[in-house]
Amino acid sequence: MGRLNNKISIVTGGASGIGAAIVREFAQQGATVICGDVQEEMGRQVVADLDGAPGTASFFEVDLRDLDQVRALIDHAVDTHGRLDVMVPNAGLQYEKILTDTSEQEYDHMMAVNMKATFFCCKHAVEAMLKTGGGNIVATASVLSLVAEPSLAAYCATKAGIMNLMKSIATDYGAKGIRANCVCPGYINTPLGDKFFESLPDPEAARREADALHALGRMGEADEVARCVSFLASDEASFVTGSAMVVDGGLSCKV
Repeated sequence: MGRLNNKISIVTGGASGIGAAIVREFAQQGATVICGDVQEEMGRQVVADLDGAPGTASFFEVDLRDLDQVRALIDHAVDTHGRLDVMVPNAGLQYEKILTDTSEQEYDHMMAVNMKATFFCCKHAVEAMLKTGGGNIVATASVLSLVAEPSLAAYCATKAGIMNLMKSIATDYGAKGIRANCVCPGYINTPLGDKFFESLPDPEAARREADALHALGRMGEADEVARCVSFLASDEASFVTGSAMVVDGGLSCKV
């Protein structure tokens, strides 16, 4: 029996990186998981690779910048499966820019995907969960919800917002059976991270520097984050809400 057996779940940004790892973990733990992403081909491949897992997975194409599509994603889960047990707002993006170099367009784009989409995924998920006696939200925040890093002003702002949104949801809806938490990863090996490192003059040196930032001496793997999300989404974490689980290999404990 998996820890998420028969849990009806949505994971946004599920086509790659941490999101794909969460989709895989949920299916292996027995969940019925909907992979929501704008990248259809990649998302469908993630789902196809899970054929034979204890749980089931399906793909739903969604552009999270369109709030009608966000609502349609939650409606699809409820219409298809009768309820929504777990919502994982995971999709996100970043621009490596300091405050004064960040344009209004870049700021708006990041806020739309990271913060606004998370807010409305949670809003519509909570509405659905209230009708069936409760549920669980686990958002992907960042260690940069807690500390700052140079050249990521807008990103840091969105991730801090996500962390405190979870605390607000936990406060408002805990007595109605809804828990809300987030994970705060450090540097994780993902395709998005690969793209960033490859854009630098010396990618291998940059990777070594990133490894050295962590107390464990290495960056994390997406599956390591996914297992933490799985725990928070499960009944094993029944007394955990409003929390930020730091999954950063000791990055934030170093001075």
